[in-house]
Amino acid sequence: MSGDTQQLPSKDMAVFKSIVKFYESKQYKKGVKAADLILKKHPNHGETLCMKGLTVSYLAKKEEAYELVRRGVKLNLRSHVCWHVYGLLYRQDRDYLEAIKCYRAALRHDPENMQILRDLSLLQIHLRDMTGFVETRRKLLSLKPNIRPNWIGYAISEHLCKHYEFAWTCLDNYEKMFKDDDVPAYETSELHMYKAQIMEEAGQFEEALECLKQRDKQIVDRLGFLEAQGRLLMFLGRYDEAAEIYAKLLKQNPEHHTYVLAYMANQTKFHRFWPALPAPIPDLPKLPDLASEEKKAEEPEVPSTMTSFPTTVHPSGTPIWGWLAPTHSRGRSTRVGIGRQLHKRRLEAYEPLVPLTDEEEEEVIKFFDELLEQHPSSDSLKRLVLHFITGQRFQRRLDIYLRSRLRKGVPSLFRMLRPLYFQAGKGELVSQLLLQYNKCLEEEVSWFGPGVGEEGVKPSMDDDEPPTSLLFTRMVTADHFDFLGETEKALSYVNSAIDHTPTLVELYLCKARIYRHAGNLKESAKWYEEVRSLDLADRYLNTQCVRALLRLDDTQGGMEKALLFSKEPDSPEAANLHDMQCMWYESAVGRSYYRQKNYGKALKKYNETFKHFDDIAEDQFDFHNYCLKKTTLKAYVSMLRMQDRLFSHKFYRRAAKDALKIYLELFDMAARGEAIGAAAQNGDSAGAELSAADKKKLKHKKKREEASKAPKVAAAATAAGGKPKKVDEDPDGEKLLERDPMEESNKLVKRLVMYCTNDAATHVLTYDVMCRQGKLLHCLQALIKLFDLSGRDNTHYKFVAPLAHFCFVAELEKEGTHDAVRQVILAQMAPLLGAEKAFASMAEMKAAANKVVDQVDRRLRGTPELPLVEAMYSLKCLKHAGRDVTSFLEKEWNPQGAFALKECNKMLSYLSSEYGKDSPLSEKFKKRCQDVFPLMESA
Repeated sequence: MSGDTQQLPSKDMAVFKSIVKFYESKQYKKGVKAADLILKKHPNHGETLCMKGLTVSYLAKKEEAYELVRRGVKLNLRSHVCWHVYGLLYRQDRDYLEAIKCYRAALRHDPENMQILRDLSLLQIHLRDMTGFVETRRKLLSLKPNIRPNWIGYAISEHLCKHYEFAWTCLDNYEKMFKDDDVPAYETSELHMYKAQIMEEAGQFEEALECLKQRDKQIVDRLGFLEAQGRLLMFLGRYDEAAEIYAKLLKQNPEHHTYVLAYMANQTKFHRFWPALPAPIPDLPKLPDLASEEKKAEEPEVPSTMTSFPTTVHPSGTPIWGWLAPTHSRGRSTRVGIGRQLHKRRLEAYEPLVPLTDEEEEEVIKFFDELLEQHPSSDSLKRLVLHFITGQRFQRRLDIYLRSRLRKGVPSLFRMLRPLYFQAGKGELVSQLLLQYNKCLEEEVSWFGPGVGEEGVKPSMDDDEPPTSLLFTRMVTADHFDFLGETEKALSYVNSAIDHTPTLVELYLCKARIYRHAGNLKESAKWYEEVRSLDLADRYLNTQCVRALLRLDDTQGGMEKALLFSKEPDSPEAANLHDMQCMWYESAVGRSYYRQKNYGKALKKYNETFKHFDDIAEDQFDFHNYCLKKTTLKAYVSMLRMQDRLFSHKFYRRAAKDALKIYLELFDMAARGEAIGAAAQNGDSAGAELSAADKKKLKHKKKREEASKAPKVAAAATAAGGKPKKVDEDPDGEKLLERDPMEESNKLVKRLVMYCTNDAATHVLTYDVMCRQGKLLHCLQALIKLFDLSGRDNTHYKFVAPLAHFCFVAELEKEGTHDAVRQVILAQMAPLLGAEKAFASMAEMKAAANKVVDQVDRRLRGTPELPLVEAMYSLKCLKHAGRDVTSFLEKEWNPQGAFALKECNKMLSYLSSEYGKDSPLSEKFKKRCQDVFPLMESA
C-alpha cells in the first residue's frame, strides 16, 4: 500500500502524535486508547497499528504486539515509522541483528532520519560492528555538524577502529568549531585528556605530552593529568622529569604503592634491579603476517617487575583481582614451598629483577629514608623497603616496623607481612624476631628484647610494654606458624592469646583459619560460628561463617546465615542474594551441591552466575548514549574494553569450569546407562525400577500434588508486602538435567575459547568435551594451544595427560575418519612431539609419544619433591599410555617437599577413584597427608 493512502487527517494526526508522547512518558494504557480511537476510523493505518503494538509490548502482551506490528508493516512497507517500530520491538527482546535489519529498511525510505541513525549506531557499538559504527557516525556528523555529541561519537568510533590520527584530528576540528561556545570546564578537561590518551595508544608519546602541557590550565582532573605526564615521561626515557612528577604524586598520597615504585623505577641508579617500564607497543590495525612477525620481533622484553605495576601505568601490568593475568607472566612459577606448605605467589610480589648488592641495598635504604623524612607517617614507605633488602638490614628494619605496630595492635599486620615470605630466607628472619618478642614479653618486665645487632638493656618497671603487645604478638605468631604449616605451634599461640584476652574477636577468627588451613573443616566451622556470635552486626564475620558451613555442605545452614544480612530475612529462598549478584555465594553453594552429587541444583546456581554476566553485558546499552551526552569519554572507552573481556572474569570462569565438569559427568553417566534425573541424584532410585504404566501413574500423582500446593505457594509469594514474587518452577534443576550435556558444553567451551584463550584450563576442558564427541581436529586445536601456553614444553604437567589421551586412547584410526584429517593430525602433531617433519604413520606418531611418556615416567620416579598436582597429571598420562604404575606407587612412591591441602585432596580423590577409597594405596597416601596436616579430615 502506498504512503499516500496512509496519510491521516490533521485531527487524527494530532492524536497519533499524542500516542508517541504517551509512549515516551511511559503512559502505555493511554497510548493504547489513543491508538484505538484512530483505528476505529482507519483500521488499516499501518503506523498506528505499529505504535499500538509497541505500547502493548510494555503491557506484557508480546505476541499481540508482534502481530500488530507485522500487520502494520505489511500495510505500509514504505513507512520508515513502521520499520523503526519493528526494530524497537526486536531491540526489546535483545534480538539485535533483526533490529538492525529493520533499522536499515527504515533508512532506505528515510536515509537522513537522525533518530533512526542514532538508534542504529547504538546497536552497532553494542554488537561491536565497528565498520558499520564508523559509517553511521560519519553520516550523523555530516547531517548535523552543529551538534557536539556527533563529533565526539565519530571520534570515539575512529579511536575504537584504531584509526588514531582520524580520531584526534576530529577532536581538533571539534575544538575549533565550538571554541566560542560556553562548554563546562569538566567537558573541556575530559576532551583534552581523552585526546592525549588516543595519542598515547598510537605510540605518539611526545605529542601526547605536548597536548597535556598546552592544556594544563584547562584540565581539572589534576590527579589523572599528573599520572599521564609521569607515565609518558617514563616511556620517553626522561627519567628525571618523570621522577619529579611522581614526587608530586607522592606528596598527594604517600601510601600509594604505585607512586613509590614508579618513582623508584625512574631513578637510574636502580635500573639494574628495578628498571623503568618500557614504552608499550602501539596497538595498530592488524598487519599482514610478515609485518606482524617483524613487529613481534621488535617487541622489547618485558621485565618481571612489570607485574608489580597495575594496568593504569602500563597495558601489560597486572589487572585487578579476577581478570586473567597478562601473557608475559605465564612462564613464572606461582607455587612456592614455605615451611611445610605450598603456597601460591601473587603476581604483584614487588620482587626485584636480580638480587641487590650491599651497595645497592644501602642506596635503597637511603632513598626510602629521604622519602620518610618528607612523609614520616607513611606506612607504605616503611614496608616497601623490606622487599629490596636482605639479611641483617632486613631484620633490623623489620624489627623497627613490627614493634610499633604490635604496640598499636594492628589486626591486619600479618597480611601486610605475608608477601615477604615468598622471598628466600625472609621467613626464617621473621620467625626469629617473633620468638624473641614472645620470650621477652613474657618476662617479669615485658619488653621486645634487644634490637637487631644490639645489646639491649632491660627497661625499668615503669617503661615496660603494655599487655596488648603480648596479645598481638601471640596472634601474629600464630598466623606465622599457620602459614608455615606448623599447626600445633599455631594453635598453642592462639590459645594462649585467647586465655590472655578472651574477648578479642580477631583471635577466634585466627583460630578458625588455622583449623581450615589444617583441613579440619568441622572444627573450623565451629569457631567461625563462635566468632560470628561475638559480633552479630559484622557482615564480614557472617560471610566467613557462611563459607565455612558451605565447605561442610550445610547448604541450608549457610543460606539461613547469609539471609541474616539480606533485605528480606524472612524469605524462604535466597532470591535477594540473586538480585544482589552475590556470585561468591552462588559458586560456593554450587560446589557444595556438586560434592553432594546434586547436579541439578548445582547447575541452577551456575546458571544464575551466567545470567549475571549476561545482564552486565546488556547493561552497557544504557551507557552508549549517556556517556556521549555527559562527555565521560575515558570512562566510556574503559567500560567498553572491560565489556570486551567480561567473560574472562574469575567468577565466570569458575562457574563455567564447574558446570562443564558436571556436564561431562552427566554424559559419562548416560554412556554407562546410569540414571540422571533429580530423583536419582537425591538417592531415589525406585523410579528407575518401575514399569512404564507405574511411572505414568507416579507422574500424574506428582502433578496433582503440585497443583494442590500451587495456591499455597502463590499465597506465600504475595505475603510480604502484597507484591507478587517469582515462583521457581524448577527448584531441583530437573529441566537443566534434561538438556543435552554436549550441546550445553559446546556453548560454554565456545565462550571460554573466545574470551579465556590464555587460560590453560580452557583448552584442557575443550579437549575433554571434544574428545567425547569424536571431534579430532578440535581436540588437536586444543592441544596446539595448550602446547603454546605450556611454553612449548611437551612434558609440562598440564599438557601430558591430554597429549597421551589423544595419542593412545582417542580413536584416530577408526573407520570413517577422512584421510585428510589423518594427514593434518600427522603433520600438526610432529612439533608437539619433538619431531622435525610430519609423521608417516600413526605408529610412528605413537612411538614418538612413547618417548615423551618415558620422560614423564622418569620424572615421576626420580623426583620425590615433585608437586602433587604434577604427580597427579603424570599418573593420568601414564594411565592413558597403558603403563601400570601400581607397584611403584605402593612400594616406592613417597612424595616429599612442601604440600598444599587442596592438592592433597585432589590426589586423594584421584587415587580413590582409580584404586578404591579403602585401597592400601589410598590409605598410604592419606597417612602421608596426615603427617603434614595432622588435623586433616579423611575424605
